[in-house]
Amino acid sequence: VGVSAPDIGEVELGKHEALLWDPRGGGTPVHFRAKEPRADHKRHLRKYAEGSLAPEKSFYFRGPEGRLNLRAQNLTLFVQLSEGVDDETWLHHLRRGDYSRWFADSIGDEELAAEAGEAENAGGSAEDSRRRVLDAVNRRYTAPP
Repeated sequence: VGVSAPDIGEVELGKHEALLWDPRGGGTPVHFRAKEPRADHKRHLRKYAEGSLAPEKSFYFRGPEGRLNLRAQNLTLFVQLSEGVDDETWLHHLRRGDYSRWFADSIGDEELAAEAGEAENAGGSAEDSRRRVLDAVNRRYTAPP
């Protein structure tokens, strides 16, 4: 448009912050903070809670001797299968750090992974660790808005 951008120097912007400058208006840039899109966030959560991850991204309850092959392709099925697998299978995956790794790598939720990691590192009973992990999943993904 043949107009030079104003010299604003070095500006540090936080998350969801931006500068807006309209070259037709000739004014100075305006700093603003955008609202986080709630609808997209809810769709994103629903995708992992109810959608279907690819087989290579799914969680598999196999147990210590690989006798099982129970696929959880979303968090809803993960919760259902978690409630039904035997303690030995639950603890096998807990001790290996499988839950936190899956939440981080396949679900992409580092905060959930950290909560699961705390349960994995606590070394509690199957009942206690299962409750902690499933409470974290339910609170973040399946609780009503």
